Amino acid sequence: MQTDGTNLAMQPSQTTVQSPKLIIHAGTHKTASTYIQERLRCNKKELQKLGINYQDPDQTKPKAKKLAAALCKQQWHKWEHLFNNNQGNTILLSAEQFCVPLTDEATIQSLEELTRRHHYELIIIIFIRNQLDYINSRYIYSLRRFYHHKIFEDFVEDALQGKLEGEKETRGKITKRSDVFDFWTYFQSLLQARAKGTRVDFLPFKKNNIDPFLALIQHIGLDPRQPWQPCRNQRHLNRSPGTRGVWLARLLSQHLATEGISPKQIHNSSQLVLQQEQRQRWRDPAFWGYNRKLARRVTHHFEANNERFARMVWGTTWQEQFSFTNNSQARSRSIYRPQSIGEEERMHRISQKMLKRIKDQCRQ
Repeated sequence: MQTDGTNLAMQPSQTTVQSPKLIIHAGTHKTASTYIQERLRCNKKELQKLGINYQDPDQTKPKAKKLAAALCKQQWHKWEHLFNNNQGNTILLSAEQFCVPLTDEATIQSLEELTRRHHYELIIIIFIRNQLDYINSRYIYSLRRFYHHKIFEDFVEDALQGKLEGEKETRGKITKRSDVFDFWTYFQSLLQARAKGTRVDFLPFKKNNIDPFLALIQHIGLDPRQPWQPCRNQRHLNRSPGTRGVWLARLLSQHLATEGISPKQIHNSSQLVLQQEQRQRWRDPAFWGYNRKLARRVTHHFEANNERFARMVWGTTWQEQFSFTNNSQARSRSIYRPQSIGEEERMHRISQKMLKRIKDQCRQ
């Protein structure tokens, strides 16, 4: 299903909601999946009126994340249950965890066979983010969860080699791929399935500044101009810490490593730095770890395979799809450095207080 040069990623699909389809929105990570899922949940009733059953993780079983795990473990009874509960209706699943099993050729083939047997059409939709933004975002994500305490430059070096801190090597029966930032190699099994006729659509994340939820809605053939309900809770916007928050997260992560405290021992670890930012009333700019030399190096590293990917998926150049991110290479570095000894001492005191609370929690 290779497109010609006239097709763009953001065009709505030609499918109709009346025919039974299994639509899997599979992330990727750091492409507003949590936000999209909450918007889908808030609009579940409206989607049902349009013939689409969204698997709301709060109300419907099996949950999408459990189905992704079942794919990894090759446990098909949950999938049979899914189809039996939704006979004749289009099913919409959303979980970034689907990315891992959907890099495995045998798993894709089994899923294709299962959907055919139940007379469903399989549609896989994945948002793609340019690597500069993606790596920067994954650095913040992993630091705020205390997976490591690396400086940004070292994290980038590891990313270029396919190493990600805090990631398990396997998930179920599937060995996780290490080339997560190289879309041409990472999604090779999906690209091959796509070439054989399976519907696999890759959408540039926030192309033309389109809201990701509306981009997904439009792509499955629904009207984005409809009055879709917004998120009810700001937490689903999945806010990232600013420059001071990132600095604090790295410092605290160093202390945790010294104390031998694993991130798994910390309740609600991903929110601790964000909560501290609110407590301190910090309103800092977004973290951007690249200087221009490093940004050029990362761009050059992925350039050839990005072009291969873009030509196969969209029939265009990578630049045509991601021209809206051109300022990423020229963007000025945005990090925090204490401006005085007193300021640095204050940050260390904050970190020590947070460490004490964590240690007290771990002893309970």
